[in-house]
Amino acid sequence: MIAALEYAIANFAATAELRASSVSLDFVPPPAWYDMETDVAHSAMASRVLLRSETPPPTFVSNTVIQYFTLGDIDPIRLSTIDTTLDIQALPGATVVDHTVGRNGYLCADYGGYVADGLNLHVRRSQLAYLTSTGQSALAIFTATAPVPVWETIESEIREMEDLWLTKISTPTSGDS
Repeated sequence: MIAALEYAIANFAATAELRASSVSLDFVPPPAWYDMETDVAHSAMASRVLLRSETPPPTFVSNTVIQYFTLGDIDPIRLSTIDTTLDIQALPGATVVDHTVGRNGYLCADYGGYVADGLNLHVRRSQLAYLTSTGQSALAIFTATAPVPVWETIESEIREMEDLWLTKISTPTSGDS
């Protein structure tokens, strides 16, 4: 579930289109992370997927999913006006731990936990609404998921990738926090 997309479609007749990542949007992840094959990422409705290499191979692979959507000729969605925590709340056994808003309401970050296949997982999802260089409204989403026991160890890597992701996106609609 992506509450911001549903909001844009229902209220502004937006046409959400998933876009592939591009050289200008890609960043070099920390050493333990590698890219999933592009075709596989796209078939999973993602622009880019990064997986964390771990030995021995874990039951659940820590991952970061990046999605870039264009929404057409509408104003960027002020994410602070909708409940982006619904994205996490929709997951099984979910608990939202934190919700922050920045960049004049165009950036939201949600953090929480949920259960999948008997595993306790942490999830962090950041969303940024902005205008593309061609004037299209866009929504970029960064979602990191990892098992609870691993999260503390890799949280700094996730935050580093999130910062790199944010710096790669042109955000003319958003000012400083």
